[in-house]
Amino acid sequence: MLVPGADWERQVETTATAYRRMSEQIGRIQVSAVSQDGAVQVAVSASGVLTDLRLPDRALAEEIMACIRKAQAGIPDKMRTVMLETVGAQDPNTHLVLASARERFPDTHREQRQPDSGDWDERPVLEDIGGPA
Repeated sequence: MLVPGADWERQVETTATAYRRMSEQIGRIQVSAVSQDGAVQVAVSASGVLTDLRLPDRALAEEIMACIRKAQAGIPDKMRTVMLETVGAQDPNTHLVLASARERFPDTHREQRQPDSGDWDERPVLEDIGGPA
């Protein structure tokens, strides 16, 4: 919280650092559950996304996870369509929301071809998402 008269720049930096730490720690949260008979094990991220599935048939579990990732990869395109129809391509928040969705739900084909180096300089900040100019 900012205190009137205090060194506000230092307070802003302290708050920003705390929020970065919080975000990093929340990003690492994984919660697991096991069925009563122990046959099914799941893990979810802090956002509730299924991150792991274990079944007695390992191949089936892997296929289910692949299908989930494939379905999730379609979320950004659906969001893009809705955003273009409602707020338009010029709204900068559209770009931020879509970038976040694409990071959480990557295109499984694109991910295989071009692994993310983690370098923000390679990521478009305001990419062309289509719509009227």
